Amino acid sequence: MRVHTPYREIREDFSLERNELYQKISEMEPNAVANTIPLTWAKAKDFSVFDEKGNKWIDLTSGIFVTNAGHANPLIKDAIKRQVDSDLIFSYNYPTEIKYQFISKLLSISPPYFDKTILLMSGSEAVDAGYKLIKFWGAKHGKKYIVAFGGAYHGRGLSNDLVSGSKNKAEWSRVKDEEVIFLDFPYEETDSFDPSKLPPADQIAGFVFETFQGWGAWFYPDRFIKDAHAFAKKHGALVMFDDMQGGFYRLGPLYGYMTYGEEIKPDILCLGKGITSSLPLSAVLSRKEIVDFDEKADLHGTQSANPVCCAAALADIEFLSDEKRKKEREKPMELFERESKKLTEFPIVKKVNARGMIAGIIFENTEPATEIVKRCIMNGVLPVCTNRNSIKLAPPLTIPEDAILEAFGVIRDAIIEVQKTAR
Repeated sequence: MRVHTPYREIREDFSLERNELYQKISEMEPNAVANTIPLTWAKAKDFSVFDEKGNKWIDLTSGIFVTNAGHANPLIKDAIKRQVDSDLIFSYNYPTEIKYQFISKLLSISPPYFDKTILLMSGSEAVDAGYKLIKFWGAKHGKKYIVAFGGAYHGRGLSNDLVSGSKNKAEWSRVKDEEVIFLDFPYEETDSFDPSKLPPADQIAGFVFETFQGWGAWFYPDRFIKDAHAFAKKHGALVMFDDMQGGFYRLGPLYGYMTYGEEIKPDILCLGKGITSSLPLSAVLSRKEIVDFDEKADLHGTQSANPVCCAAALADIEFLSDEKRKKEREKPMELFERESKKLTEFPIVKKVNARGMIAGIIFENTEPATEIVKRCIMNGVLPVCTNRNSIKLAPPLTIPEDAILEAFGVIRDAIIEVQKTAR
């Protein structure tokens, strides 16, 4: 073994060459689907990922920021097995007991200003539903504009592209929504919210925020988000948060937007697959006066309340919401955030954005970031390769302190080596 610790196993013959399985799959899929890191997953358990040869990594990806309760969590697996054994694995949109139990639990742990939920299959669908809610609500109240932010990402689909990144993101469709207005994202702490850049306040239907901008875990400056929220509430505009990566205790509290302060109270909250720790289920939380605009509105899908997914989600939020486990996560989260921020001591690191158990390490350009990811993988640590000038770190929330320290030791060594060659 080239690497052998209790948390990492890397054989001498391991490489990041595209193996036979990668090649076979790539021949049947579009080039745009292929992962730039050809690492085969054979098994994933708790905070560890294994390939078919027994190589083992400390996982700092949570798949893609979803396995908050750990990979193959035993309680979630048991809940899935029980549901499968009950012979109810599909129910379309009909009432089921497991759907009732899950929705009841979700609303009971959520703030009281949410009293309705929409269940869907993906984060993209959740944002699509949020976009639709703002549109209908705006039409009803004589408001039309949606304010979004440059550089944002809200999923795959036409409505998602209309509010993502820039006004040109949906050019492929030849469809434009002239009522979506983009503001520059406030990457600097000194950036302030400037209402003069907006359309008339009484014509704004809603604001669409990400809890943080995904590629580098960029959070809104505290004053900016509070001023923008206060402006929206003052002028009767809805506030929607896309909390796909920040939800379900990833940042500490139940929902990521809560880290901005108690005064931040969204009207629409979009939640992703952290709701199940990986299975295809998403949700939109809102209020009766917003969601009940048309009883014929398509706000569900074929699998949007799938019983197996609902069972997994109920087990997931019960596991994550357990008071003892929440307490146990405090020190590892503090350690993770502290170790992340210490990486700024390296000249090659431009900035570190860290909160709870998410971090974005920002570099001047893409090449060193990608090279550091590859060196980490070769030594048993799996970060997120963004293919940009950043590296993202987001381990399952079950990771212990000694595994965090070991992982950051590997990251630091990789940075030191890449920094030498960059000089």
